[in-house]
Amino acid sequence: MNVGTLGLERRDGRNMLVVAAIVTLVVTVTAEGPVGARVVAGAIVGVVAAVVFVVSTLLINRYKPEHW
Repeated sequence: MNVGTLGLERRDGRNMLVVAAIVTLVVTVTAEGPVGARVVAGAIVGVVAAVVFVVSTLLINRYKPEHW
C-alpha cells in the first residue's frame, strides 16, 4: 500500500521510527556530559537519522531496478 504522494509504504514509516529510536537510545547512552545534554544530542541525532532514512528510502524506491 502506497501512502501519500512521496511513495512511502506503511512499513517504511514503522522502520523509520525503529531506526530513529535505536539511534537516539544509543547516542543518549554513549554520549558524555550532563543527562540533559545527552538527551538533546540523542534527539537531534535521531531526527537526522530519520531524515536520512526517508531520503534513502525515497531514492531507492525511485531508482531501483525493475526486477527488485
